[in-house]
Amino acid sequence: MKVVSPKYLTYFLIIFVGLGIILNLVEHEPAIQDTQYGMLGIYGLAYVTSYLRMPRLNFYVIYFVLWMVVMRQTGSYYDWTSWIVFAFVAAFMTWVTDLIRTSYASRYDQPKKHKHPDDKTQ
Repeated sequence: MKVVSPKYLTYFLIIFVGLGIILNLVEHEPAIQDTQYGMLGIYGLAYVTSYLRMPRLNFYVIYFVLWMVVMRQTGSYYDWTSWIVFAFVAAFMTWVTDLIRTSYASRYDQPKKHKHPDDKTQ
């Protein structure tokens, strides 16, 4: 799978939240609502965890448990089928968060370019 550039992910986040704010203000609603907070939460969690060096399975477990708690708190609990829906949504959110984390962490996996002392170009 090709890794998306972190620069383009950041552009997408800014455009998504910016358009959401504009549309909410046009409709005379609060500027930032649930969708924007959710997107900011996903990106914030992915960016912060991109600095950590752990096995990928650990991230999947942490994200899944976290998103299950979030889905349980923000969703409505009716019966056992709600837990199935929470699990599917948490699994999808886990995959998206790990995709973004992998993209941001790819910056640190590349070797650093050292300037040779004899190189006169600047």
